[in-house]
Amino acid sequence: MSENEMLKAELPDEVIRDILSRLPVKSLLQFRSVSKHWRGLIADTHFVKSHLKKVLALSSHHQILVPASPLMSLSYNASPDDINASIELDSPFLKPRTSIKILGSCNGLVCLIDGTRDVIIYNPSTRRHFKPYQLPQQVLPCSNRIEFVYGFGCGSNPNDMRVVRFPRFARDSEYIKSMVCGVASGSPVSGVVAYNYDFIDTVGTFLNGSLHWLAHHSNNDNENRAIASFNISEETFGDLSLPPQEGSLPYYNLGVLQGCLSALCDDMYYTDVEVWLMKEYGVVNSWTKFIKVPLNTGIENISYMMPLSSLNDDEILLEIDLRSFVIYNVKKKTFRHVTTTHDLKWFGDAAIYVESLLSPEVLCVLY
Repeated sequence: MSENEMLKAELPDEVIRDILSRLPVKSLLQFRSVSKHWRGLIADTHFVKSHLKKVLALSSHHQILVPASPLMSLSYNASPDDINASIELDSPFLKPRTSIKILGSCNGLVCLIDGTRDVIIYNPSTRRHFKPYQLPQQVLPCSNRIEFVYGFGCGSNPNDMRVVRFPRFARDSEYIKSMVCGVASGSPVSGVVAYNYDFIDTVGTFLNGSLHWLAHHSNNDNENRAIASFNISEETFGDLSLPPQEGSLPYYNLGVLQGCLSALCDDMYYTDVEVWLMKEYGVVNSWTKFIKVPLNTGIENISYMMPLSSLNDDEILLEIDLRSFVIYNVKKKTFRHVTTTHDLKWFGDAAIYVESLLSPEVLCVLY
């Protein structure tokens, strides 16, 4: 049958698009070979956006990216006998190192950095990557290396991806001008983003068009923590208050759960971790104690915990001690380990990404 005859026998394009937009990326990449017409449908910008909108709302299309060596993608809803529960990914770096770090995840793209200071925008689903810029090495006059914090997200335009880097301590910012590099134009534009924070976090949490780090005010002698919020579109910093502190234990580990900014704190007896949610973004009084997660799974004691995602109303995906993942059932108060066919020994903080067709070669701006 010729391609023209196949097209006459097919369903209307709008029906085909609707069906295809519900499928995982792996299937869509295979279906590009059905015909030139299907390849054009799947590559269409409007289809890519429609598919992304659907998968963002479906946890079945969400995966865990583990910055191990090699990089690994885990499915947290796979059956125990699923050989595809964990998949090794080719490193997007020319000379891969073991010190790969995830700087953020947004719309199916993740930002990675390795020991050479190379920054890569990577789509784990399509294996495509893009190197927007190599970060310059900048030093103080005394030749001490400056520490940096990073972030990755998008502004009001979802296609306008941003990689952000600031000196970790405000005193170092006077030596450095932020560099804004428009990849499309290739012409760097220098500018200065003013702030007075000493950052605690080294990687920002992205939500509502802003990046968030735990920080101290550099001009304040007390040790009270705040949330430094950087609006990507407006290129401005602002403060967000943490939940009311109960006792002397500080908050740590920002994240996103149920579409809300989250913060963690140990309880006074160090037996549980309290998870707080900012129910209404930017409203201090909307901080609500969400759940307590015990630091003992019944099998092991937990020394480090990071909530990664809310799977549904009852279950939360947790990263445990930088070496395993568990699903905690809030109602039953039970833990279930995520299946993997690979031995996870140690890795840095993982990230959740959605299966997306979005190309890394979008307009990407780096500060």
